[in-house]
Amino acid sequence: MNYKLSFFFLLMVFCISCEEDYVNNSRVFVEGKISSQSQSVNGIPVLLGSNFYPLSTGTTKSDGSFRLGGPDVADEIKLIVGKKIINFSADSKDCYLDFDSLSIILPENLETVKFSNITIE
Repeated sequence: MNYKLSFFFLLMVFCISCEEDYVNNSRVFVEGKISSQSQSVNGIPVLLGSNFYPLSTGTTKSDGSFRLGGPDVADEIKLIVGKKIINFSADSKDCYLDFDSLSIILPENLETVKFSNITIE
């Protein structure tokens, strides 16, 4: 009787621990080029993040180009430049400038966004 109970208990633990977990493997990739009339665009920190935490960080190259990628874990993901953005052009018309003009909000469920130009002050 004791063996049956132990076997049943082990079987239950095994079944519960083997429960399939939901894994969201979707990712978001952003690339582009930053330009400015008044300052150097080399080494400008750029961040891909949500309202709560960063997803990916990097800096621009000497020509102002950058590439970032990270997990798509939030409803609203932003490309944060940290300098005032005057205007931008992207391959998605659903991107829009945040109220503080320091970041660009990316559309939900978009995997790749290419910015042909982001002009900063």
